Amino acid sequence: MIVRRHFRLDTAIRYSWKNILFSLICSALAWVLHVFLGQTQLTMPMGVVGILGTALAIILGFRNTSAYERWWEARKIWGGIVNESRTFTRQALTIVDKSEVTPELWENCSRIVRTQIAFINALRLQLREIDDQKEWKATVAKHLREEDYAHVMSKTNRATHLGMLMGYAIKELNAHETMDTFSYIQMDDTLTRITDLQGRAERIKNTPLPVPYDYYTMSFLLVFVFFFPFAFIDSFITYSSSWLIMPVTVLVSWIFYQIYVIGRVMSRPFAGWKTDVALTSICKTIEIDLKEVIGDTDIPEALKPKGGALM
Repeated sequence: MIVRRHFRLDTAIRYSWKNILFSLICSALAWVLHVFLGQTQLTMPMGVVGILGTALAIILGFRNTSAYERWWEARKIWGGIVNESRTFTRQALTIVDKSEVTPELWENCSRIVRTQIAFINALRLQLREIDDQKEWKATVAKHLREEDYAHVMSKTNRATHLGMLMGYAIKELNAHETMDTFSYIQMDDTLTRITDLQGRAERIKNTPLPVPYDYYTMSFLLVFVFFFPFAFIDSFITYSSSWLIMPVTVLVSWIFYQIYVIGRVMSRPFAGWKTDVALTSICKTIEIDLKEVIGDTDIPEALKPKGGALM
């Protein structure tokens, strides 16, 4: 998630140089044909380009609105995961009196909380398609028993099986009559809501915006950029500033392209880009909250922005 307040021109150019080059070639072609070769008949009516620009603006606006809705839904899902993680922890630690249960059963309660920390990190890594074993060991394995980690890593959807481990843990507490049936139902309901949030996040990840949105929008943009200098070159020649068609075309093209890029990156909130929902920061916040509750000493520091972005 980008948090810097100022515009970085170097970053924008680095990701749009192909568009800049294409618009420069198109405008240079129009300039050479009209000024040096005298092919003034190769023009495009301004009305046609105006209609194309209007249609392109409408498509980009609709696409970007849909993309932002996906990004905001993803943020709300992870906001729900934050809340449910805190609720689940409170339930796990208040269903029993620490002084009245065996150390084994109390450890089981604490293990539920640590498994929840492992769950959110596993879900983050899955959504971002990170399969680096060092990353998994650093953020998931350290919260689990060795046998549990080995079991989870052998599965396809690891977050789902971490949810199953939490389910087994509360079932064990219920079997030992450590918790009453009402408390068990409450914790199971919380776990169900967490699973629902997981499924909603996976739906956003696995169901992108319709692909035609991308290639049709880009095709319309290329057509618009190609025709633009041929529609306005005569106007610049009239004012004896024919060369200005090149920077103007590049600028107009670049603006439209940046709007296109905004929609593209916002539609993929789990792609591992700087525009992502700040999953790593959110997971770190949850880990800090939950570890403080269970009294752990290895509490991490909150994540700080790096390069103007919070990941």
